[in-house]
Amino acid sequence: MRRRGFAWAAALVLLLLAQRGWGFSDVGALFELGMGARPLGMGGAFVALADDENASVANPAGLGWQKRLGVGSLFVQGYGGTTYGALGIALPWFGAAVMQIDSGLIASGETSFRYVSQAAVLSCGVSVGGLGLGGRVKLLGVSEPFQAKGMAFDPAILLVGEGIRVGLLFENLVSSPVVESGGQGEDWTPALRVGAAITGELEGIRWTLLAEALDLLSPRVEVRAGFEAWVEGLAARAGYDGAAPSIGLSARFDSFQIDWAYCLSTDLGGSHRVSIVYRF
Repeated sequence: MRRRGFAWAAALVLLLLAQRGWGFSDVGALFELGMGARPLGMGGAFVALADDENASVANPAGLGWQKRLGVGSLFVQGYGGTTYGALGIALPWFGAAVMQIDSGLIASGETSFRYVSQAAVLSCGVSVGGLGLGGRVKLLGVSEPFQAKGMAFDPAILLVGEGIRVGLLFENLVSSPVVESGGQGEDWTPALRVGAAITGELEGIRWTLLAEALDLLSPRVEVRAGFEAWVEGLAARAGYDGAAPSIGLSARFDSFQIDWAYCLSTDLGGSHRVSIVYRF
């Protein structure tokens, strides 16, 4: 089991680093880990829904409909000692989130190393009628085993109609490369994300069906899908993130909400993800 844990941790780091020479394979991989368990339980397909605090990261255009101040947190304990945490805040028109991933010690031949990376998202969004416009600034930093930093800007659109929502996020439209202290670095890859959500109500059950396509500007388009059903303050959900299924549950008590998801995706291995939200 311990060897398996190290294998998962090493696989995660390889998603972030291309080689020990410290080129990056995907400088935006950390942002894909999400801020809340609710979207993760639906396979991460949230760009068209974006109706809670997770809009700060998933689609900032959704902040144009945000009515209250909300604070959310997420913690994940993965294989091999890998930990991931996020803390976010959202209020009408503005949102922010911070994230950190720590791989723990990873054996590499006769030596070992540790990968620690931090990120921050600053978002804003406005709505006029059924049209929402927004943008997010992403700041990425690496503190171990080397130091690096970079930033990118993603504009977003959200269209809200009767029973249907359509979201668009243009990732890394404007960016500065992630450069480490020695001068080596990597550019952010522009990517287009488009999603749709259909909502309805049947015999007291409020349901949502979502679908999302990622990397539409590349030959490797990925498709995600999810489903959510609420009965008063309880919710159940299921999804597919393009690689593996996920499930989730929620319980809401007045201003307090707890979300749980179990994801089989390969980013952190099969893991439980719990987030807590408080709305003022």
